[in-house]
Amino acid sequence: MEFIDRQSFTVLVAEDNPDARSIFADVLQMSGYRVVTAANGAEALRIVRDGGVHVILTDMRMPVMDGLDLAMVVRNELSHIPIVLLSATPLPNTWAVLNVFAASLVKPCPIEDLVAAIDRQVQTI
Repeated sequence: MEFIDRQSFTVLVAEDNPDARSIFADVLQMSGYRVVTAANGAEALRIVRDGGVHVILTDMRMPVMDGLDLAMVVRNELSHIPIVLLSATPLPNTWAVLNVFAASLVKPCPIEDLVAAIDRQVQTI
């Protein structure tokens, strides 16, 4: 794996569970990434539209706007931003899920897997 200047990239963590959101944000910050957070998909979309987000890490099931709806809007408006799904929800093998998310992880997942998934996405930018 090539060197990644993680401080050059901002990751948006969209997660409705405040404890999980804090843990994911802390892990990514300790790994060197800049992190912004959102409690639901609608809040995440506002942040993404403001600019400066390089990768999105999102939960599937959130109030107001879920992770799939968030991903669909981002894909339509800002197709260059990779989206990583991190969810405990069993996912159907649908066209939308397969074509909207750059990667998916199942909760709980090892910290190393989470950071590696984000690293893989920033390497595509």
